[in-house]
Amino acid sequence: MIKKITVDELPEYTPWVKRLLHLETFSKPIRDLTKIDAEYDKDKYLKLLSYYNEHPGASIAEIRLQETLRDSYTVCFSRKGELFLTSIANLHRLQEESLIDTLSEPLSKARVVVELGCGYGYNFSFLRNAFHNRLWLGGEYSKNAIELANRLFANYKDVSVANFNWYDDTWAILEGLKGKALLFTRHSLEQLPKAKAAILTLRKYRDKIAGIVNLEPIYELIDTNSTLGLMRQAYTLMNDYNTDLLSVLKSMRVQILRKEVDIIGTNPLNPTSLVYWNF
Repeated sequence: MIKKITVDELPEYTPWVKRLLHLETFSKPIRDLTKIDAEYDKDKYLKLLSYYNEHPGASIAEIRLQETLRDSYTVCFSRKGELFLTSIANLHRLQEESLIDTLSEPLSKARVVVELGCGYGYNFSFLRNAFHNRLWLGGEYSKNAIELANRLFANYKDVSVANFNWYDDTWAILEGLKGKALLFTRHSLEQLPKAKAAILTLRKYRDKIAGIVNLEPIYELIDTNSTLGLMRQAYTLMNDYNTDLLSVLKSMRVQILRKEVDIIGTNPLNPTSLVYWNF
């Protein structure tokens, strides 16, 4: 079941409204590798790997539930600038359907798929069932996420996850490609306050790329004429997330094939938007 709500009801479902209004203390982070290491490798993915160690043979679905455990069964999400309530399980389903639909056309052009910033490879678990006869390659910074992924996909010859760092000058995961691959990110480039250096590195591999799909909270696409949009801007700035991806792409005169705002926001203040492009 899905229920529509108003922005006035949002404070009931997220503490961020109070934080954005400075009614609750929050210290703005500096989003660099130290922050990424602490928030993801030493916290989020270490906890998930520890859970797997305590529950050998746990499924990817069980790991996903552990990742998204919340105090309430009912959660708020966004779509096209509107807010809704649903169950966590239904939100997972909507999220998966959205990703499958978004990648359907781009994936028709490639048999190799690379996700940069793939975590423990959750997206591969359902994408490979929707799109057959593909090779799925994941790049991830967190060593704990890589270890978890390689254990979860140990019996899958079409899936592999290896080290990847947005801040490196070269990326081994792309250097080894034979033929062209579709690249996609999902809330990974958001971790770079400025995107130019990463896009310049990506350009080195343009001959190996069939297309790039960025599913990110694209700052420049936020509606600045709505209360929700202004809160989203403030949320991005307070968390030191990326603010210039689309501007960088336009400055480099890449071919932008498709843009779409707020496909789905599992965090309604940090929604997934789309830019599909190529060099």
